[in-house]
Amino acid sequence: MGFKEKAKSGIVEKAENRLSGMQVVDGSQDKPVNYGSEKGPLTVQEMTAQINLVEAKRAEYNKTLKTADEISNEYDAEETKLNELCKKVLSNAVGIFGDDSDEYEQLGGTRKSDRKKPVRQPKAPK
Repeated sequence: MGFKEKAKSGIVEKAENRLSGMQVVDGSQDKPVNYGSEKGPLTVQEMTAQINLVEAKRAEYNKTLKTADEISNEYDAEETKLNELCKKVLSNAVGIFGDDSDEYEQLGGTRKSDRKKPVRQPKAPK
């Protein structure tokens, strides 16, 4: 099936641009600038840490999707095998019990005598 991976988001790109600007400004100052407040400082270190955290989560998410893809493919393959087994049981039941038997019906088949007879409609003249 293939789940869609997350690409680098616009928010991360914007944050990286903002971080570059913060680093330039900090370089021209005597000490690093706190863009937040005393209670919640916002410096180059905090911004870098948050960008790294978001990128790590994106990588973890994409890795999980790849694992889910593998499991999905394995599931589909096993489901196909199971479907083949079901078909084989029913077709072999015809050989063993016949296609009009109670056993065939109990296994999920439609008995020959229970099938609707096709009714042919006469063709209309042209």
